[in-house]
Amino acid sequence: MASKTKDKILAASLRLFNENGYDAVTTARIAETVGISEGNLWYHFRTKRDLVKAHQLALFEQIDRRLAIPSTPETVLENYALFNRAVFEEVWTYQYLYRDQAEYGRTSPELEDKVHNVYQMTTAMLIRFFRHMIEAGQLSMPEDELAPLADNTWMVIRYWPSFLRETRRVVKLDKAALNAGIRHHFALFETHLTPQARRYFEKNAYA
Repeated sequence: MASKTKDKILAASLRLFNENGYDAVTTARIAETVGISEGNLWYHFRTKRDLVKAHQLALFEQIDRRLAIPSTPETVLENYALFNRAVFEEVWTYQYLYRDQAEYGRTSPELEDKVHNVYQMTTAMLIRFFRHMIEAGQLSMPEDELAPLADNTWMVIRYWPSFLRETRRVVKLDKAALNAGIRHHFALFETHLTPQARRYFEKNAYA
């Protein structure tokens, strides 16, 4: 019973944070949504920051699955489309973690180290994808441009929810907003792709 209550708290708080923003949601509101007392919520999660940590750990599990996506020159278009959907699914599911860091603040040193490692591994993964696209004849780009391209690609993906909130006052992402982020990230390198690759991504890489 306790584990079911905990799961309900996590699900309700994630939805409320995503839809309203971290600062706009109180523990009282989360408890009311779940149908429990605030004291019962505190038994499982003493503060909202404890909820953030639990959501981050769940996100890291999802990220680990995405980081395990393979790539070869022969399968790179399929693999990159799979990676793209996976990473934007992370952004979709945990919108507030990507959008509201200025509100919930720094995490524990251990989690911050893990976030840093995720950024490094994602950048390396993007460079590998781009190299395989070049080897497959699907991308035309000098080697020395791959690292900046990977950084820019990750920045668009990582900060898309924050950009929408700060520039267009969009708090909750819908599928159109998510696909706009995907479109913006492809705009970074699509002119260097072959027509075949562009057609493949148009058909397979969007949410």
